[in-house]
Amino acid sequence: MNSNNETAVQYQKNRIANWNNVAVKRDSWRGWGKLYHRRLEEIYRFLVGPNQRILEIGCGRGDLLASLRPARGVGVDFSPEMIQRARVRHGALDALEWIEADAHDLLALRGPFDVIISFRSGQ
Repeated sequence: MNSNNETAVQYQKNRIANWNNVAVKRDSWRGWGKLYHRRLEEIYRFLVGPNQRILEIGCGRGDLLASLRPARGVGVDFSPEMIQRARVRHGALDALEWIEADAHDLLALRGPFDVIISFRSGQ
């Protein structure tokens, strides 16, 4: 492996570790973020009608995707901690599927999708 690949792999590991830590901290965090995320859900529900096939890249704990009431919803995140929390929080909803994957490699996803959301993946 050349140094560029090693650097990229280490960068990805660091990003995953960071988002795993965020997932754990959000379990007990109390603050304004909850109101912010609720407002985002309201905006997205206005823009995206229910019963659509929705892919969310960088889904985190899955709250946004679940709030949209899709006919089929696929949430993708590269943080295993985030995916685990999405499954626990929204596991009773049969229309939702949670996939641990990197947004740069989505070839295994089965479409089609009516809507693709990538709100948090650039953070």
